[in-house]
Amino acid sequence: MLGKTAAMTANAGDPETTAPQPKWAPSYLDKPGWSWVPTWLHPYLRPEMLGMLMLGFASGLPLYLFYSKTSIWLRAEGIERSTIGFFYWIGLAYTLKWVWAPVIDKTVVPVLGKMFGHRRSWMMVAISGTVLGLFILATADPSQGLLRVLLGAGLIAFSGATLDVSIDAWRIESAPTDAQANMAASYSLGYRGALLFSGLGLVIAGKAGWGMAFVVMALAMAACAGLVALITEPRTRTKGKDLDGLPLFAGAWNAVAVATALFFFARAFRWLKVNAIQMGDLPIGAWLMDGMLLAAVAALLSGALVFKGTKAGLPHRLALAGAGTAFVYARELAVLFGGVAESSPFFKLVTVTISLLMVGLTAWLILSSHGQTGAGKGEAGDQARGKIHALFATPLLQVYDRFGKVLVPILILVLIYRTSDFTMGVMAGPLYVDLGYSPDMIGLVQSGLGVWAVMIGLFIGGLVANQIGVMKSLVVGAVLTLITNGFYAYFAAVATGDDPAFLALAICADNVAGGFVTTVFIAYLSSLVDPAFAATQYALFSSLYALLNKLAAGFSGLMADALGYVGFFLVTASYAIPAALLVVVVAWMQKKHPPKALSG
Repeated sequence: MLGKTAAMTANAGDPETTAPQPKWAPSYLDKPGWSWVPTWLHPYLRPEMLGMLMLGFASGLPLYLFYSKTSIWLRAEGIERSTIGFFYWIGLAYTLKWVWAPVIDKTVVPVLGKMFGHRRSWMMVAISGTVLGLFILATADPSQGLLRVLLGAGLIAFSGATLDVSIDAWRIESAPTDAQANMAASYSLGYRGALLFSGLGLVIAGKAGWGMAFVVMALAMAACAGLVALITEPRTRTKGKDLDGLPLFAGAWNAVAVATALFFFARAFRWLKVNAIQMGDLPIGAWLMDGMLLAAVAALLSGALVFKGTKAGLPHRLALAGAGTAFVYARELAVLFGGVAESSPFFKLVTVTISLLMVGLTAWLILSSHGQTGAGKGEAGDQARGKIHALFATPLLQVYDRFGKVLVPILILVLIYRTSDFTMGVMAGPLYVDLGYSPDMIGLVQSGLGVWAVMIGLFIGGLVANQIGVMKSLVVGAVLTLITNGFYAYFAAVATGDDPAFLALAICADNVAGGFVTTVFIAYLSSLVDPAFAATQYALFSSLYALLNKLAAGFSGLMADALGYVGFFLVTASYAIPAALLVVVVAWMQKKHPPKALSG
């Protein structure tokens, strides 16, 4: 079955790419009368690009409304800063969207699926959820209680993340691989348009109140739903095998998978403070969390005696038991053995390290046992494991099957390529202020020339990637990042705050590079994805790099305090060097070990 949609290679966009890929739908550009249009300009003139521009706007508006405007509204209503900070946890939906992406990938929405097709029907559902969430916020009064605000914001975040998944899948399936950079540029341009439009909400709120502002934003999203009906469903959409006939679970259960799920549930209980729930004097929440931990350890100890599908040996299972216990009780271990206070920055580093160890060990155990079990290969493996395995395990294991030994350097590249931008960007604003630039001057440059600079970078990134290929463009992007981020070190050393032209040069140079890198990196992530699992695999890759880099960005302030602005920007610029070298290594390894197409 998978042989019908051969895997797309990670050097997508390069002339030597030969793997089958989605094709453009017929358009006016195919007619003889349009032969005068330069070939390099064709991607930007196709109808799909206009659709992508609109979808970028629809994708960006919920995110900007949630992260920027809702916090302003709550603070204006007198809500405490600590409470507003907790609301940002709802935004983890964007980081965890890979969890329900398999359902979006393989489940057809009733009624709407027949009317609009698979991808567009999910967009309709997601946009409807966003509109409903905005109307709930429009009727909410934070000063009288936050339950309605929580419901509306949660619905917006979940629906917005779901919309992201369906849009990414539509983009990947609607255009050839070598045009993904152009699609990414159009998408990002629409995304920036949403940023500007969301600012209109503040103006409306000041004139007519927040209720009217949210209603206008809801109507804008509803208009996007109408436009979704006008775009075309991907003609090269890869249909997965029918899952309706599969049982929910089948075959023998694996102790590693069961224990891992229990460890993560227990850790989620800690994060959500469920373990603090008491019934009278009885610590019910803590007992429940401890019970899940003990059940996980028992599952690993029993192994194949209870869970027949277990292939990992006892030493490996014991290692996972230790890592899982440390994962759940990271706080206590950091304080007990390291003497580290919870308020210390080093404490966060310890807990993040333990978490990554847990995830890495689990992934290694599952992947190493994959070859022994033969699971995930074709219909026979899915039939033996059931619907849950087909939805969640098969798309992820298929990535491992396709890339093999090249997967590890690919994942490292995905994780570190944008680290320089993420860490540098956090301290750019404080630098402007500390140099003496006024907020008015900063805002004027960022919202004026800065926006145009981003658009130019997005366009150039799509154009360059289309001409020389994605991998070479990644190297160019890393070099631009090194130069522009390094320029900030010079800017921090000599700028005085009374030279707006110098400020504009720094911001515009960085924004051009940022737009370029955004386009080519989205194109690269898209090239890693098999169209058969477009939503699931892209959601996984994009969430993976975003989560780690956001965690790294959290230490930017500490680095700036320790190194000073000049040293900080030199260090963050240097992150681009290993990223560029790794691109070269991955490209070389892929020539020796090209991704394979699976056949079912």
